Amino acid sequence: TALRTKPFMLLAGISGTGKSRIARQIAKACWAADNEERTKQVPSNFCMIQVKPNWHDSTELLGYVSRISETPEYVTGDFLPFIAKAWENPDIPHILCLDEMNLAPVEQYFAEYLSVIESRKLNEDGTITTDPIIKKNADDWYRLLTAELTDDDNLRAQFLDKGITLPSNLFVIGTVNMDETTFSFSRK
Repeated sequence: TALRTKPFMLLAGISGTGKSRIARQIAKACWAADNEERTKQVPSNFCMIQVKPNWHDSTELLGYVSRISETPEYVTGDFLPFIAKAWENPDIPHILCLDEMNLAPVEQYFAEYLSVIESRKLNEDGTITTDPIIKKNADDWYRLLTAELTDDDNLRAQFLDKGITLPSNLFVIGTVNMDETTFSFSRK
């Protein structure tokens, strides 16, 4: 119920209590009892990203435009391909687990998501839309990024027209260890 209300949840507690496992089990529970995804170690609707202490911006999560070569190209993090995968499979809930979320300052590496999640809007047709997490861009790197993320022509056209937005079947679960080695969260 909490995830349907707002598709972002924090699981907090001491280390080793199974917070990450709960997120994985939620992903497995999204499949029918006889579906092989339910028995896999990592179901296709689950992605775990381990937060590193050196994350001080969103480049590790969302990626960045590299201008090292003659032509700029987008280097993706693990989050964008998972967003595209969720868009490609709209009937299956997709669970992204950000493990050890408070090893780095959350407001620095997760700011874009925290802002975009607040833009969620329920449309008259029952769909939910958000502002883009990656805004559309006329540069070549953006066109190439959309081609890298999906083979679905309709989805690619959506990304090219509206930017890369969050699908309504994407749920982010963050795990938080509460001890003296981690950053505390603001009340926000």
